[in-house]
Amino acid sequence: MRVLVVDDEEPCLEELIYVLSREQNVEIVGAFTNPLEALTASTALEPDAAFLDLSMPHLCGAELARKMQACCPDIKIIFVTSYAKELENIKNTPSSGSILKPVSKTKIHNLLKCLS
Repeated sequence: MRVLVVDDEEPCLEELIYVLSREQNVEIVGAFTNPLEALTASTALEPDAAFLDLSMPHLCGAELARKMQACCPDIKIIFVTSYAKELENIKNTPSSGSILKPVSKTKIHNLLKCLS
């Protein structure tokens, strides 16, 4: 599975990259702290899935997801957030799942099993 990761907080991005990189059959094709750069690159990178932080400046995760899905209709979107309450605000945004921070090997592994 080709994965793109977007989180404006560098430590959270690094943690997500680390956990995902330890999973079999996962190739991280892009990692971004800037959602606008991620959107620009998504068409060329052709990810199967995108792990998106919900709270980001310039472009929130939900809006980024909608724009990515317009460019890459088959992309699976997974929202990553520190606040469960934020997930209530994205009910109208199609996604394949969500994870609460801090991410863990178990959370990622279980989510990826569901996506397969």
